[in-house]
Amino acid sequence: MHRKLLPDLLKGIAVILMIQVHIMELFAIQDIQDSLLGKISLFLGGPPCAPVFMVVMGYFIAFRGKSPYSIFLRGLKLLIIGLFLNIGLNLHLLIKIFNKSINLNPLDFIFGVDILILAGLSFIICSFLTFIFQPATDSSLADKKTPLLYFILAIVIAVMTPYMNNILPTDTAVKYFYAIIGGNYHWSYFPLFPWLAYPLLGYSFYFFEKKYSINLPLHKSQIVMLIILAVGLIFTIKYAVGISSNLEEYYHHNFLFFFWTILFLIFYFSLFLFAENYLGNTTIFKYLKFAGKNVIVFYIFQWLIIGNIATAIYKTQNLFQIILWFIGIILITSLLVYLYKKMLLFSNSCELRI
Repeated sequence: MHRKLLPDLLKGIAVILMIQVHIMELFAIQDIQDSLLGKISLFLGGPPCAPVFMVVMGYFIAFRGKSPYSIFLRGLKLLIIGLFLNIGLNLHLLIKIFNKSINLNPLDFIFGVDILILAGLSFIICSFLTFIFQPATDSSLADKKTPLLYFILAIVIAVMTPYMNNILPTDTAVKYFYAIIGGNYHWSYFPLFPWLAYPLLGYSFYFFEKKYSINLPLHKSQIVMLIILAVGLIFTIKYAVGISSNLEEYYHHNFLFFFWTILFLIFYFSLFLFAENYLGNTTIFKYLKFAGKNVIVFYIFQWLIIGNIATAIYKTQNLFQIILWFIGIILITSLLVYLYKKMLLFSNSCELRI
């Protein structure tokens, strides 16, 4: 199957931006995070990151056309990896908790709803939706089914998010299960409400793209629409930065921010469609596509490094120091991913991918 290069580029940019925002959140002193630079960093770690991952993931669930059973198994695999990653990235902290040098609840970190947990659950839910809407006994029905079903479900999830946050109780024995769904839990970073809406959006976009092929050069009317969209985004960017820089609000955002993010992604994807067409063979773009192609491994390595270092230097680093940390972690993570790829080639093992 011919590999699509634009999604690799988008995922590569997203994982690099995610590294910088993790460093900003966990390493930088609070004054930096509260500054304009900090807010820009948090924004860059917002709409161009997790929504991109999830939309691209949903797109490829549809694009690959796997059976519901295969989709389910992929989701289960990601879910298990996500749980083990929670332990790995918090290992230093968990040791301190069990040594009683830090008084925190270890379950809040072991069962944190991070993006791999969301990805695994999204695959599992999509496997059931695929089974319901596109019976495996007749794969040709997949082309006939409208993306409207998935798009409407995405809208419903985004609209229902504030209600789910309010009705889920915080003082309950099953709060770690509820945190997967939504609610006001500080360890619920990427709950299904609203984040499941993004892979469903990507799933529906696959059928839209199939019906209305998107190619370069764009028509004049499409260029005009993108210019109008860009102007609208510029005038509303303050709103989006405000949401993105308030992490609790960002993780549990409402329909208005979801709608803004959809518009942003339309412009963002179009921008890099142009960029890939003209700069795709440059060294930086090749590197970004390498990171995107190996995004799960890249994501795991960077979290194992950042998460364990953060326990020792939490919110103590100045601007110069966090720049050095960013460069160093990018280099080390890239090297580890490269060695991992070499190991796979040597052992003929299967790689982790979305």
